[in-house]
Amino acid sequence: MKTYLVLVVLFLFVLASFAQSRSASEHRPAVVKSEGGWNKADSENAPTSNAQTIAEGIVFSTNSDGIFITLPKAVGNVKLFSLTGEVVWTGNLVQGRFFIPTRAGIYFLKVNNKSYKVVCK
Repeated sequence: MKTYLVLVVLFLFVLASFAQSRSASEHRPAVVKSEGGWNKADSENAPTSNAQTIAEGIVFSTNSDGIFITLPKAVGNVKLFSLTGEVVWTGNLVQGRFFIPTRAGIYFLKVNNKSYKVVCK
């Protein structure tokens, strides 16, 4: 009986430590929506030369701070994956301008089940 109790306590300890490490790794960047234009700080950093138009008139551009996305109409599911396949951000976005802060690197932006390569320098 004592051995059984020790095993249960050990199992609960391992389970609790796994839950803490899991919640710490689920830190996702916030998405900032801009109702008007980009604010001054964003417009200084917003790239203009690497803007790419993808399906359905969606425009995105990048810099070392993150990804700027302009959506002409509401889209369904939007996911951002790292190069390793880890989901960095996921959500449903409506019409407007959005900024997803990321680090420099290569990402895959999946919009309505279509994937696009995004490079943040």
